[in-house]
Amino acid sequence: MTASPGLRGLFGPAGRMTMAFYVAIFSALGAWLPFWPLWLEDWGLSQAEIGLWLGVAIFARIAAGVGAPWLADLTGRRRTALALLSLVGVIAYAAPGWVETRAALFALTLLGAVALSGTIPLGDALATAAGRRHGFAYAPARAVGSAAFLAANLLCGWAIARWGIDAAQWWIVASLAALAAVSLAHPGGARDTADPRLDFAAALRLARSTPFLLAALASAALQAAHGPLYAYGSVHWRAQGIDAELIGALWAIGVAAEVALMLAFGAALTERLGVAGAFALAGAAGLARWSAMAFDPALAWLWPLQIGHALTFAPAHLAMVAFVAKAAPPGASATAQGLIGAGAGGLAMAAATLGAAAAFPAFGGGVYWIGAALSALGLGAAWALARRWDGGRAA
Repeated sequence: MTASPGLRGLFGPAGRMTMAFYVAIFSALGAWLPFWPLWLEDWGLSQAEIGLWLGVAIFARIAAGVGAPWLADLTGRRRTALALLSLVGVIAYAAPGWVETRAALFALTLLGAVALSGTIPLGDALATAAGRRHGFAYAPARAVGSAAFLAANLLCGWAIARWGIDAAQWWIVASLAALAAVSLAHPGGARDTADPRLDFAAALRLARSTPFLLAALASAALQAAHGPLYAYGSVHWRAQGIDAELIGALWAIGVAAEVALMLAFGAALTERLGVAGAFALAGAAGLARWSAMAFDPALAWLWPLQIGHALTFAPAHLAMVAFVAKAAPPGASATAQGLIGAGAGGLAMAAATLGAAAAFPAFGGGVYWIGAALSALGLGAAWALARRWDGGRAA
């Protein structure tokens, strides 16, 4: 059996470099997401402070996640922006081991949030551009990143169990250093020139269109539904007596299911269901998953619920990327990714994280009702998008 053209292109030089980008960034995120809250807790922050800090940091992520892609589109220097953000991240995550005050650690938390947030929309825009130019599909390349996230969950959990929580810190630093090197050679930025078609007024017209607003609402609500898990999942599980290696495995199994879904279906998911249908699938799955999590299930039930990450995350993410590819003007793809992912998504994630910070000390696993409510909102936005968008340019 011969590979499809998309998969053959994936293993060419451009495809390999795109996959290397995703391996580097998701290796960092695979340590940061499950284990950085534990690092902060061991440093001395309370559970309420962890949620508050991570929630406030999201506002810095919004500014960077919208501003950096827009400036990169305007100047044409997407690869340079990626490398600079990566180097900022190296500094932000290397320095906390030497600070002694909460003020200094909080400043570094904000700086690290800025570094991580700008890389994702820029990287997704470059990956879709590289795929168009070099003949490979976005979804398999992105799935490789998810596999790197899974590996980081497992290996970093193993390292923490043997050498302590600081292993997570230096895993993040090393991954971001690799990301800086890979970013400068990203094939999606091979034509780093300013695009005269893009100006701020055009970006605002795009952001005001009804289909764009509905897609942004659906994407933001469905991704923010994961906020309580991201902020408190590991903390809550450790309080239940689950050790670091099992915590890493719980995160990993969800990402493994996500990788399997992306490799099995990829772009076919949005082609068969449509953008609105993929959003709706994630919304329905989220209602079921987060409602079950709110009942504080035992470890045996956490495994299938974590496998449900494949349906709560992947369809919504693929729908967002497919919407931008179809609806955004050619010169504004990174800007559109930033507006939806870091802008609308960041605001929703901040609200969900701050809400979880307020609720978790009193209600524990009850914070997952926040995710259920956001999934219902995303499901409604998907239904409205199906009625209001014809599948073409939004502006």
